[in-house]
Order: sequence, then structure tokens, then C-alpha cells
Amino acid sequence: FAAVLTLSFIISFTQWGGDFFSFTTGVYNWFNSAIIVLFVIIITNSVQRIVGLYMGYEVEYQAWMTGLIVSLLAIFLSRGTVWVLLPGGIIVHHLSAHRVGHHRYGLDYYKYSLISFSGTLAALFLAIIFRAIGAVSSSALVDSLVFFCVVYAIYDILPLPALTGGKLFFGSRMMYIFGAALVIITGVLLLTDLNILLILF
Repeated sequence: FAAVLTLSFIISFTQWGGDFFSFTTGVYNWFNSAIIVLFVIIITNSVQRIVGLYMGYEVEYQAWMTGLIVSLLAIFLSRGTVWVLLPGGIIVHHLSAHRVGHHRYGLDYYKYSLISFSGTLAALFLAIIFRAIGAVSSSALVDSLVFFCVVYAIYDILPLPALTGGKLFFGSRMMYIFGAALVIITGVLLLTDLNILLILF
């Protein structure tokens, strides 16, 4: 709830009226932004939970309050020109019954990082899907969703402990380099006017 409210406020910060402040317009845009953020977080976290259960772990989403405060400070100090999205990440709990027959029963940091990274890939995949939809019938909502998914994925891959990037970095350096390059390059290409098939290639 805290992550959805904070991130939606950040992406709707400059939409509280034009030259003059409008509370009604701002709340309306904040609500629309909250729907986008909630949709993305639910999808990404659902993918992480499914992957986690497959690997024998229970996944729990945990907001990073320090990151949310930094995000709010950045949007106020930059007057809406710079988005900083540091919502948090996941923690996992070992499911003993699901781990019967596995070699290790403790926390496997490599699998932990893969579970977390599946959420980042899900956000990127959402951006690809809606980018393809936008190529057929473009709309402001679709464009906003694509942009948010891309920025969300790029920030999530930063090597900070509470985010996916931190877990991936300590889980496997080689996987982090590959994952970060994949997310950043694909994300930047999705924000260009290139054909979606060329971007996928």
C-alpha cells in the first residue's frame, strides 16, 4: 500500500493541473497512476511467488521505507523532473515440505536472486506486451504503462540491497552483468520508435 501510494504520487506529480493547481485533476491523475502501479506490482510479485513456490520458498513483498522516502525527496527537490523509484523487494521463507529431496535446506542466494529477478523480467515483459498494443492502437494510458514498467525495471536492477539488483549481484556476478545489460538495453529500446519486432530481435 505504501509503495503504490508513493510511486503513483511520483509519476503523477506534474499532473496536478496546468499553469494553475487543481486538486480535483491531481487526485484523478493520482488515482489513474495508482491503478498502473498496483497492476505492475501485483503482476511482478505474483510471478515471483509462483517461481518461489516452484523452488521451495514462500515469497513476501516488503516495502523499503528508506527508498520510498528518498524517492519522495527526489521528486520534490527536482520539481517532478526526476523519477527515483525505490519501492523495495522481496524476502523469502524456506518451505521445508517443498524442499524434500533437495541437497540443501538453507537459503540459496542464487535461487533467491533468480526469484527476485523473475519480477524484473515480468515488468519488462509487460512493457513489451503493451508496447506491441500501443503499436496497433496508441493511447496515453498504454504509453504511461510502458514508460513506468521500463523505469521500474531499470531502477529495480540497481545493485542496492533491498532491490532485485542487490540480490542478483550477490547471488551471481555474471548473472547480474547479463541481467542488468538485458534490462537496460531492452528498456531503452522500448522507449524509442523502433519496430517492436526489431526490439525483440
